[in-house]
Amino acid sequence: MKRLIFLMLLLFCQLSLQAGQSRYALDTAYFHDDLQSQTVQSIQSQAFKPYEGQLRLGFVGGDTWIRMRLKTPPATSSTDQAVPAPALVLKVGLYSLDRLTFYQQQEGRWTAQQGGELQPPTKKVCIDSQHCFALNPADSSSNFTYLKVQTEAARIVQTTVMTADDMQQSSIAAIKSTSTALSLSIALLILSVTFFALERSRLLLAFCIFQVSVVLSICTFAGVLPQFWSDQTQALFTGLGTLALVFRLTMTILLAWVYVSAYKPFEAYNKLVYALLLVCCANVVLVLTGNESHAAMINYGLGFLSPFIHIWGVQTARVPTPGRWIFTAGWVTFLLLIFLGIPYSFGEPDWRDQLNLIQNSGDLRLNGIPIGLVVFWLVAIEKSKRNRQERGERQALQIQAAESRAHQANLQERRELIDMLTHELKTPLSTIKFALASLKRTALAQGESFERVQHIDASVSRMDAMIEHVALSNKIERTDVHGTEETVSALELMNVVMQEYQEPERFELDIQEGVVLRADPHFLALIIENLVSNAVKYAADGKIRISIHDESETVTCFRICNRVADDSHPDEARLFERYYRHPSFQNRPGMGIGLSLVHSAAEKMGASVRYQKAEQEVIFEVRFPR
Repeated sequence: MKRLIFLMLLLFCQLSLQAGQSRYALDTAYFHDDLQSQTVQSIQSQAFKPYEGQLRLGFVGGDTWIRMRLKTPPATSSTDQAVPAPALVLKVGLYSLDRLTFYQQQEGRWTAQQGGELQPPTKKVCIDSQHCFALNPADSSSNFTYLKVQTEAARIVQTTVMTADDMQQSSIAAIKSTSTALSLSIALLILSVTFFALERSRLLLAFCIFQVSVVLSICTFAGVLPQFWSDQTQALFTGLGTLALVFRLTMTILLAWVYVSAYKPFEAYNKLVYALLLVCCANVVLVLTGNESHAAMINYGLGFLSPFIHIWGVQTARVPTPGRWIFTAGWVTFLLLIFLGIPYSFGEPDWRDQLNLIQNSGDLRLNGIPIGLVVFWLVAIEKSKRNRQERGERQALQIQAAESRAHQANLQERRELIDMLTHELKTPLSTIKFALASLKRTALAQGESFERVQHIDASVSRMDAMIEHVALSNKIERTDVHGTEETVSALELMNVVMQEYQEPERFELDIQEGVVLRADPHFLALIIENLVSNAVKYAADGKIRISIHDESETVTCFRICNRVADDSHPDEARLFERYYRHPSFQNRPGMGIGLSLVHSAAEKMGASVRYQKAEQEVIFEVRFPR
């Protein structure tokens, strides 16, 4: 990317717009006719103001008359004096001059030649798109010739006299400059489209559209379009050129806004940019309604104002902006070109004539390369930043993966330890339970305290149940239930569960006929048994309602309800937390692990568990996928 930027900079610096020097000079003066009332006969009596080089009047109406007299180069020898005068050509620039009429005397009478952008020339003299007129050297050195200029664009006029041979070389040089500028702009457009296909950046997309406007403006101001569409009116190309300039400035503003808006500028900056774009849209309307001169003047004003807005926007962005100094330097350079170049096109010649500055929006050096340099540089900085972020993210993911592997290893070690402990504890507990059975018989036979033995037996049973629950929880975590589903009849399942309870009248069953559950039978039994056991344990009035229905074609719902005391509603935030028990039931047997097992088993099966509270009732719903 850096090599590409360096190459573009070299190409921009090497682009020459100089067409060579002429051996002939002109004495020039001008008179501006606001009322457009002068003719070639009456203009001779007016007071003309002398000038040298270019005549720059800016946006003015009316006719501008330029009076010229040819200064013939001095003869160097008698041989040179015998050589007949060569055919001379008057070349008039810039291209964006609407109507030109050249008057010169031939045999004592005035003849007129027409030219300009909006009217066909009397005869084709130049081979390029400049405005040229045939000049009679004998009459031009002894008499004045006059050029009448009418245009809606900025009035910048340069007159040059050269021989036909020099004109041919000058035209070839101008064609080369136009071809070079157009080729560079098209190449830059293709390059930006290629980069956009690779990067998919909003900034590159905006630059692609901007470069389209650059290519269009070069084609119109270099006179390329009329050569391809000669059947169209010249007024169409003039309006198209102004429209291209408005479009180019609009995309310049939008291009800068796309970059700055990514870094959270103040809302005032966004509003100012919206206002600029709104004025640009109004400019388009002015062009379409035939007010090209007003649109061009407003365009110059917007071009002068927009750098201040964008520099303020990037300097006050609330997020650190990479490439801020490049962006700012680019706009300062843009502002410097406008300040030194374009405004002096409205005044007298001065020291800036020697700098070969850009004086109008159609200058061929405005081919997109300077802005392309800034855009590609900013894209390179963003890409470098993105690469650093991606490397950091990859490193973070690698660290997370290493931590996850370590966690999995610790978790596997914990599971193996739990398996070992539960296995090792089950053996002595079985021995204790066997010994308690003997103690019960001995205590009954000898009349000793039977209650003490029963208390020990209950404690051992609770310890055994706790070990069973811990082992089951460990098993749920590492068991994959996919592929183990079976079709279980809901009615048969509830009949099996009810056999463990001595008072079936406590249960109110509502089971849809023929409903089945598609699930792992062991996990299904665990969920139903724990929910029923939990309801039996905490029901305030001993009544429990159970319903099983198909809610839809894809879901079967199991619901269990029971009433609880006012102060016994569970904490919803901790309901499925392992080992959580309500403070009111701390004195009752239990470990607070049942509902956590229900939740874990349901998740493994793809089911969902939901708790609801309705007045004094608690409701648990389990939705099983069918």
